[in-house]
Amino acid sequence: MKIVLLPGLDGTGNLFDPLLKALPQNLEVIVISYPETKLGYEELVSFVLGQLPTDDYVLVGESFSGNIAYQIAQTKPKHLKYVIFVASFLSNPRPLLLKLFNQLPSSLLSVKPPQIIIKIFMLGFSANKNSIQLFLETLKQVPSDVLSFRLKEIGKLQLRPEPCEIKATYIQATNDYLVPSKALKDFEQLFSNLTVVKVKGSHFILQSQPIQCADIIKNTI
Repeated sequence: MKIVLLPGLDGTGNLFDPLLKALPQNLEVIVISYPETKLGYEELVSFVLGQLPTDDYVLVGESFSGNIAYQIAQTKPKHLKYVIFVASFLSNPRPLLLKLFNQLPSSLLSVKPPQIIIKIFMLGFSANKNSIQLFLETLKQVPSDVLSFRLKEIGKLQLRPEPCEIKATYIQATNDYLVPSKALKDFEQLFSNLTVVKVKGSHFILQSQPIQCADIIKNTI
């Protein structure tokens, strides 16, 4: 069984590095990176569909990519056996915050955030220098106008009232200040076979708790 990883807002897949190191080396893991262009959700769904394996796989959608994983599951691909959503959402998770962000110049997104902000909102207070450095290096790689465009895409997200029968797991970060706990309700509404696992940490839970998250992923295989 293969593992297919869909990245968060950065779209690079670089932030999966801690998770890749925690997963068994005998597992075949495919990281799908998004083009550094302004592609909306529908276009990204088409992009990912063209890269999926032709044998059985588990699909993991982190944060921004949760909606992409959901839409792919709706197409009922033959070889998709399980979906894992990580600190994700199916509708706009923070309307007021995103409205504020979308009124700011996109160039501000390329400004290096203070470490305290990174720890509170992204990686948690236990984040080490390597994790913070990986986050900052990844952020620099993505054009600010692309990040801004993706934030606007999130702002337009509305829940699709289309149930999904595939087995799924939702990994919820207990101290997530970017995606509120109420975002889980959308998944509970649409997925009849959903397992919820709470992991202590901030929004970037795959990066701050890679070993625990790797164990959760392994248990779906």
